[in-house]
Amino acid sequence: MKKKIWIGIGVACLIIILVGINVFRTVNKENLTVDTIKVEEREMTGNVMVPGTLSLRNESFVYLSPESGNVAEILVKEGDKVEEGTPLLRYENEQLLLEKEQNALSLESSYLRINQVEKQINDLDEKEEDLTKQVGKDEAKKQVDAERDQLKTDLKLANLEARQVLLQKETIEKKLGELEVVSEISGTVLSISKDASKGVTQGAILHIAKPDELIVKGSISEYDSLKIKEKQPVTLRSDVVPGKEWVGAVSKVNLLPEQNENAMGNEDSAVQYPIEVTIDDKGIKAKPGFKLIMDIQTEKRKALAVPLEAVKQDAEEYYVFVVKEGKAIRKIVKTGAASDEYMEIKTGLETGERVIVSPSNELQNNMEVNEK
Repeated sequence: MKKKIWIGIGVACLIIILVGINVFRTVNKENLTVDTIKVEEREMTGNVMVPGTLSLRNESFVYLSPESGNVAEILVKEGDKVEEGTPLLRYENEQLLLEKEQNALSLESSYLRINQVEKQINDLDEKEEDLTKQVGKDEAKKQVDAERDQLKTDLKLANLEARQVLLQKETIEKKLGELEVVSEISGTVLSISKDASKGVTQGAILHIAKPDELIVKGSISEYDSLKIKEKQPVTLRSDVVPGKEWVGAVSKVNLLPEQNENAMGNEDSAVQYPIEVTIDDKGIKAKPGFKLIMDIQTEKRKALAVPLEAVKQDAEEYYVFVVKEGKAIRKIVKTGAASDEYMEIKTGLETGERVIVSPSNELQNNMEVNEK
């Protein structure tokens, strides 16, 4: 008998415990504890992220010029610092030297011809006196005037020929001057082709640049080209140097898109606009050719915003939960731009309202909640 009583008491206690647990769960479910944050204006920034390549800012290439002849001598070596106008290499051109010699002979011949005609003209006065004694003054003057006119014509032709030869001389001297190639910029000789003297170099003979002056080159879409402007701040990152950032600014946005041979005639191909970004940090630990990510800040303004995790989506609608009089109220909102942490709220919320951060899936409209 006593045994049955104790069993009954145990069952009753178990029932009471289960009922208590269910009641506790129900109460706890209806009164979720939530984190909230006040709705207020925050600084919102718009960003565009595009890949880029670290490049030398100012560089010059010297290519082989077969029409100039053979490379006779390279006047610099790798690592040399050069100024604008510094001689870099010299060509030799036997054909050009032969033309110079032939031109000198032609010029000498032209001057001899001019001197000869001028002497003949000067001798006509004496000749006219001799003819006057023989055929009379009128006949003598008639013959000499005819000869003088012819000699003056010959002198004009000789002078024209001499001027032509002088123009040829200027052209030849200019070509000879171009046989010595000078640097177009100040910088350092980064590389010299070993095969330059053999005349078989496919690329540049010399490469000159300033290694400490770097920029980042990249391309942006036609949509982004409307937002990205010169002087906008840029944050640069590299997978090769993790955890490191550099700052810079947009220095150039091309007015025209880049020419892509593969895209010609293809209306569906993407249009890309080249851009350049300067780097403020001169001690950047990266080398030309490194791939970088350019995080370009396109705008900066004040706007109502809430944490990204506070905004939920249902089909095409966005909503948040605000706490009013101890209850979670679901509100439809219209969103705008987003940053790394916040989402702009264009409509649906007012300054000062308290929004639930990271609402759980159990949270329902009008459910009672406790704020932390």
